[in-house]
Amino acid sequence: MRPYILGFYGKSNTGKTTLITEIIRQLTSYGLRIASIKISDKKINIDIPSKDTYEHAKAGSKLVVMSSASETDFLLKQKGETNSIIEQMKSLGKYDVILVEGAKHKSIPKIKIGDIEERENTLLTYQGDFEELIKIIKKEILRRKNMEKTCLKVNGKEVPLSEFPDDIIKNTICGMLKSLKGVDKIKTVEIYFENE
Repeated sequence: MRPYILGFYGKSNTGKTTLITEIIRQLTSYGLRIASIKISDKKINIDIPSKDTYEHAKAGSKLVVMSSASETDFLLKQKGETNSIIEQMKSLGKYDVILVEGAKHKSIPKIKIGDIEERENTLLTYQGDFEELIKIIKKEILRRKNMEKTCLKVNGKEVPLSEFPDDIIKNTICGMLKSLKGVDKIKTVEIYFENE
């Protein structure tokens, strides 16, 4: 299942982090796998001088990984675009939901918190009804699990597919791929191209 990506945005001190941590607790209690992203406009570094990882980056390493007995941290020494970060997260594990605090990208469905200008693809303004919000998230997760369809994006925007075009695309591509040398069982297929 493709993860459900849901963003949250609002001004500072409106309760975004508190709400997201509560959502994470609730969804993990259902056995769902959650990943999260915190986006900030401020220049913040979690790596600090005097640490070995800081010295690695200072010497020129673009990716520094800290692995300890309790966790593994990937420190990518560059600004990342949200969609790129999400794709990298998907390669690290399977998640049912990815929550994005501070979401701005227009392709991400979002929840608005507090008095702030509405961003594109805003689903609703959170009014404090936590149970209703959880119900909306669970409904979307269930819809995705039931569909397990082909994902088609054109110009970065997902194009919804009904069952018929989904089957045609999937069967046509799999049929072509099976005729290629070195292709055995097909589980997933990724195709990307630019049409100029």
